[in-house]
Amino acid sequence: MQSANKPATTSSHTIPIDVLVDIIRILLNNHLNWQVEGINEQEGTLLVQISQQQGNPKHQKALQNIIGILGDYNYYFKGSPQDEALDY
Repeated sequence: MQSANKPATTSSHTIPIDVLVDIIRILLNNHLNWQVEGINEQEGTLLVQISQQQGNPKHQKALQNIIGILGDYNYYFKGSPQDEALDY
């Protein structure tokens, strides 16, 4: 439920299937509006658009948690940028 005096901010995020249930749980528990924009079957990811109410600390914290999960997931599977520079 969006208030007329607080506009919504929309952002898109690529969500791997491996963490999809965790992300959806955060979205539902914090009453964030979201929709699937696209599916990449080869990579096993969904492009999800998330709308948050500006100035709502609960929405901001939820989005920070989602971004944190995605960052941790990418680090786990792809490593840090410095890892690519290493010559094994």
